Amino acid sequence: MSLDVVAEVERQHRLLASWLSSTAGPSVLEALRAAHADGFSMVTADGHVLDRPALLDWLAGAGNSRPGLRILTSDVAVVADLDGSVLVRFLETHVEQGHTSSRRVTALLRRDRTVLRWAHVQETPLPA
Repeated sequence: MSLDVVAEVERQHRLLASWLSSTAGPSVLEALRAAHADGFSMVTADGHVLDRPALLDWLAGAGNSRPGLRILTSDVAVVADLDGSVLVRFLETHVEQGHTSSRRVTALLRRDRTVLRWAHVQETPLPA
């Protein structure tokens, strides 16, 4: 498995946890914005479909909305290494105020020069 894929999954979730759980500066939000490809889409754990503008609008208003949140990623596996993209699956676990919830995530990451950009995400919640 390409280490850059694991590093990108971990990086993205560190940024997300930082943004949602603290008074992180605008550079964190900008890094989150830059990581998502034009045409990005997401199927959330509750079944809603978000496009890139909807996700970015939600993120802009969600800074420090979940103090203490930790997001852990594990079991990262490359499902398919495609020409110009990689399909990855991983476990995402949210820990907050003594409560833990997990979801299995599948994501399509596009290679854009020397970086990976998030093109699509589908989250499936796991039973508690």
